[in-house]
Amino acid sequence: MKATDFNFQKDLKFNLETGITTFHQSRLVIFDANAIGLLRQNIIKTLGWEKAREEFLRFGFQNGYADFMQMKLAYKFDSEEDLLSSGPVLHTWEGIVQVVPKELRMDRKTGEFFHTGIWNNSYEADQHLSFNKPGSEPVCWSLVGYAAGWTTAFWGSKSIGMELLCVGKGDPHCQWIVQPESAWGPEAAPYRKAYKEFKV
Repeated sequence: MKATDFNFQKDLKFNLETGITTFHQSRLVIFDANAIGLLRQNIIKTLGWEKAREEFLRFGFQNGYADFMQMKLAYKFDSEEDLLSSGPVLHTWEGIVQVVPKELRMDRKTGEFFHTGIWNNSYEADQHLSFNKPGSEPVCWSLVGYAAGWTTAFWGSKSIGMELLCVGKGDPHCQWIVQPESAWGPEAAPYRKAYKEFKV
């Protein structure tokens, strides 16, 4: 199966008798993006910027890791690249963001892994701007957390994703990079701290 063959709605089940919506073995809940945005803003106000970022990075990481395991167990992909690429496809299906991968380099023998691309219509950037003016830092915390969690599960060692560009700070689109934790320098310190509780 190619990553582009994946059809989320085919395996999405709504059960009106139990009130449980599932995707294979995972229960899903559907919330209005504005409600999530308000929750996010309240967490920022309550915990402060750094702590809120940490919590949403962790939230995204867990989400990405769990989604990867679900996809790996439920589908047989034609190649490792298709399995990896099913993450961006799933993230797009989920309505979180439109993912446009641009470059992928990976070699398990040498340990090289580099994946980059564009995010369009990030719900997180949109919600941030509903409450705040464009700032000086990227704001798609749960999205980069998701990319890190998904890639960590795929690669088998800790990965970190970061944004180079972000709509939340006034850029025309969001641009992301994911690579092994060891490939990043001191700029990744907040991300290392957020993910330290996740053992791989």
